[in-house]
Amino acid sequence: MDSSSRISYELVNYSEDIQQVQDAFCKEGDMYVICMSKTNGQITSFSGEKSEEDFVDANFSSEIKNKLLESFVDGSPENVVEVAAPEDYFMYRAVAIRGDEGKVIGAWLCFGIDRGSIPAGTSLPEKVSTTTVVQFDKAVALMETVSKCYFKEKLYSHKLKARLSDEKNAGLIAEDKLKKNEIMTAILRLMESDDSFMKVSGEILKEAGLYVGCTNTGLIQLSTDGTTADMIIEWSSQEKRLSETFKGIPVEELPFMNGKPYTISSDASLPKSFEDFFGKFDIKAAILLPLNVNESEAMYLCFVSIGQERQWSVEDIRFANDIKHILYNILVKKITANSLASSYSALTAILQNAGYGVVVADVENRQILYTNDTFNTLFENEIDRVAVQELIFDKRYEISVLNGYSANGSGKWFDISLHNIKWVDEREVRLITFYDTTEIRSYQKKAEKQAQEDSLTGLFNRQACEKDISIEYHVAKKLGKEFAVLMFDLDNFSHVNEGLGYQAGDDLLEFIAHSINDISAISGKCYRVGGDEFAVLVDHEHFDSLDLVIKRIMNLFDNPWTIKDQQYYCTISMGGVKAPADITDASAILTRLTIALHGVKDRGKNSFEFYNEKSDVVMAEKLKLEQALRRAVEKGCREFSVYYQPIMEFIGGVPNCCGAEALVRWNSSELGLMMPDSFIYEAERLRLIGDIGDHVLYEAAKTCKHWNDFGHPEYKVNVNISVVQLLQKDFVDRVDKVLKATAIEPKNLTLEITESIEVTEMDNVVNTLFKIRNLGVRVALDDFGTGFSSLNHIQKLPINTIKIGRSFVSDIDTNDFSKAFVKTISDLADSLHMDICVEGVEDSKHVDLLGDYAVNLAQGFFFDKPLTKEEFGEKYI
Repeated sequence: MDSSSRISYELVNYSEDIQQVQDAFCKEGDMYVICMSKTNGQITSFSGEKSEEDFVDANFSSEIKNKLLESFVDGSPENVVEVAAPEDYFMYRAVAIRGDEGKVIGAWLCFGIDRGSIPAGTSLPEKVSTTTVVQFDKAVALMETVSKCYFKEKLYSHKLKARLSDEKNAGLIAEDKLKKNEIMTAILRLMESDDSFMKVSGEILKEAGLYVGCTNTGLIQLSTDGTTADMIIEWSSQEKRLSETFKGIPVEELPFMNGKPYTISSDASLPKSFEDFFGKFDIKAAILLPLNVNESEAMYLCFVSIGQERQWSVEDIRFANDIKHILYNILVKKITANSLASSYSALTAILQNAGYGVVVADVENRQILYTNDTFNTLFENEIDRVAVQELIFDKRYEISVLNGYSANGSGKWFDISLHNIKWVDEREVRLITFYDTTEIRSYQKKAEKQAQEDSLTGLFNRQACEKDISIEYHVAKKLGKEFAVLMFDLDNFSHVNEGLGYQAGDDLLEFIAHSINDISAISGKCYRVGGDEFAVLVDHEHFDSLDLVIKRIMNLFDNPWTIKDQQYYCTISMGGVKAPADITDASAILTRLTIALHGVKDRGKNSFEFYNEKSDVVMAEKLKLEQALRRAVEKGCREFSVYYQPIMEFIGGVPNCCGAEALVRWNSSELGLMMPDSFIYEAERLRLIGDIGDHVLYEAAKTCKHWNDFGHPEYKVNVNISVVQLLQKDFVDRVDKVLKATAIEPKNLTLEITESIEVTEMDNVVNTLFKIRNLGVRVALDDFGTGFSSLNHIQKLPINTIKIGRSFVSDIDTNDFSKAFVKTISDLADSLHMDICVEGVEDSKHVDLLGDYAVNLAQGFFFDKPLTKEEFGEKYI
């Protein structure tokens, strides 16, 4: 919950205090006031008698109240607004209530009656209060001051509570890490016991069950003839024990006994066979992992919740798999009677790819006995490696946890735990684990504001443009002035990139940006809002110079631009909008600009025109789509469905399903079924794509988790991500929230981004994607070859998969360029150890030709169309 949401919540929960403030202002100021929340509506009751309330309701309409509330702009310094009154003696004002970063979360709505302006002969109800303009304005000004102080204090209080909560959560995480480390240390000691497999396993299952917090853990063993199964070992936290009745169970009654792992939480949708099995033993949730010996599933490790609802977390699943590896190695040890080899093998299997660094050291002889890959990666810096070795062998460190260790060479921070254990050869050693807390510490710092500057040209970007237009709209409207916004792009800009190279294209954009920004009337009000798209704001103070500004911009392109000692002629198409005029809100300006710009291009380019009112038909359709889209999101995105198109992996030349790409469809109750091309752009423009994207991401991850739990742990799901989502400041947190909510293995989730990423946003996107990769999530570059600077993208972006667009596959059998392109990119991906996926495979000849290249993934209608979740489950699960 952000700070603004917290304060909005307080407006409701502190309504009693706010009511007292309101009553005092109404009584002392001879005025009428109500408090409105942006999210919860009116939160105070009327201060006065019934006759007064009836009069105010009749003359202070909902329309006027909403108009006052919507007049405020987030981030604007303006805290008091007024609207025109239907009667000269009525006065309407609103005082903003702002949360964090100046966000408007509510307002005091004030109504006053100027006694000096009441027309002769006009009668008012007996007890209705009247005032003067001077007294009314003084009361409003006092209310503004009181509001600032009161809500500033509330905001500070909530930030403090949130900070304390965060610190408490961090402490719980550290405590859990310590607890897990202690349990794993105890279990590792059990591995060297000479006791029987049954006794050692029983102790391990007890420790594991207590840590995970389930009701029962056990081992189920298959009979020698493979027809029945028994629970041979069990730990239970309650009187009810499965092993008492789990004897001689026919294998056909055990749907999980097929060699596949299952992770089933209480909210999972169960097939009939699992429903019968769970019902028979009153099981609400279970983790069932095969314990294979000699390539056959001799046993199953079970973590079970009987009679209690349970949602398994990612940590639960990882811990269960660690226990599985331990039991396997103990079993192998007992079989092979090779204690030393099997114990070391177990350590390697468990710790080698752990998410934390592990060191085993003989302190007496100053000898490192074991390090895992994570430790070697964490301490690549030579200065840090030397310093940490001194810590490892320093006998003074006897405490179990050492927090806040700083590695000066790399600048990283670590929490460290130390334990004395026996090594596989019985000698006393020190086990040390290193947890990298650098990122956690960075999160504790105040989040940086998202950059609003275009890195290539130095101009402001689209976000800054939209904000400035919104502020200018409200200022101009209040002053009764006009301003204008111009938008243009370069005609046939792709010819520059293709003919002179992408660096030349970047140089041209820089020259143009500096030339336009040098025009005095618009200096500092020029924006790069797209690849070769620019916007110009001519504010109300310079509106009289509008014609001159337009002429100067167009004249810039009458002469050639010098690029790499070559002269290049370039033209532009430009549209304009004057405002406020009949425009009701600032967001409509960009829509009109886009219509005007497209109109110019449709009529031959290289010219300028203002928005044409005859385009209202187009506007009406856009408005209808916009309203339907807003309503669909407000309803919780239930109208957006997720389809799944299978992705095939070639194994030995044979395509096998390995997951799917999630594709969104909008089944609008007003407009019917709509494909993404019809609404995604509008969703991005209206900043609704975040909510829609969150819905699709959650549904896709939840569905994939279901596939993984029911016998296909290798299945992955790909989700398309808009660049607008990537630029959200909290996008990484949103992805992490989905991972935790669905408990999906991060490696089974792939985010697909397109080459539409512009140079202006590249640094922000790269930074975000590296954080995504640190969560364990994979990244794919979609439609490769259709955008700009493709090879540069491969170099900069942290990608796992390259997806070649369908345009290169459709004619691969006849077009030499397509053949060469697919071969070149697939060879490049192979050398960089990336996966390569081709889209649009629609014919068997495509499949035959792809066998000649280093392509390991493919999708298209030849294999299958996009399917509903139910259809996909029937065919591939």
